[in-house]
Amino acid sequence: MTTDQTTRFAAGHQAGGPRRARALEGLALRSREPQFRLQLTLALLFAFFVGAFAHVVEDYLDREELTRWAVELSRWLHLHANDTLTAFFKVVTWAGNVAVLALVTAAIAAYFVRRARLNEAIFVLLSAAGIELLNAVLKLVFHRPRPEFAYVHLDTYSFPSGHATGATAIYGVAVYLLVRDRANRARVGAAAAFVALIVLVSFSRLYLEAHYLSDVLAGCSLGAAWACATLFVYESGSRFDAARLAPRSVRSMLARLAPGD
Repeated sequence: MTTDQTTRFAAGHQAGGPRRARALEGLALRSREPQFRLQLTLALLFAFFVGAFAHVVEDYLDREELTRWAVELSRWLHLHANDTLTAFFKVVTWAGNVAVLALVTAAIAAYFVRRARLNEAIFVLLSAAGIELLNAVLKLVFHRPRPEFAYVHLDTYSFPSGHATGATAIYGVAVYLLVRDRANRARVGAAAAFVALIVLVSFSRLYLEAHYLSDVLAGCSLGAAWACATLFVYESGSRFDAARLAPRSVRSMLARLAPGD
């Protein structure tokens, strides 16, 4: 390296110091912003749930301990089932049925449209359609047969659980949007109700022997990862904006439908 090149390199290195300092300072300032923290949390949760899903998939493909234990659990539940709990879980499991989820999605979208929140309405519809399509594709990819002693006859494959996947993703997105701007007490209550519902729906699939434990765990992980990913998109930048795609007449109609202050 010549003397001139060395001088230019040193000058560039010295100039880069202030730039890096400003960049770090800007990052530190941004890290204090609630929006940035929210996006970071969603990104970290997405990575966690993707990792959990991948772990269950690996266990299933390699027939490792979780998969073997799931089969034994299915047999144990079959031997210890009783009619009262079976009837109860046959009702509970409807909360994750694709037809019920479609009705819930449509009702929530209508709720948002009624309040002139077209972005949220379209976002809910797209998120729900996306997770159901993804789950259907994954079932075909893994083509795992249903448990041997299922209480209901189903022609679809078992892995991952569609009930667990759809319920986690769709209810998760819906609850988030409905309580996003509410008080902390409402958020905590909604989150607790959401977790309780997912646990009940997931266990109903095990108790009715429509799925193995690994199917349900994979479904919950997949649904949670999808919810985090779509909500990250919703919260990114200036947020998801579908209203600009709607004709002016539609936007005017929505404005008239919105309740007054």
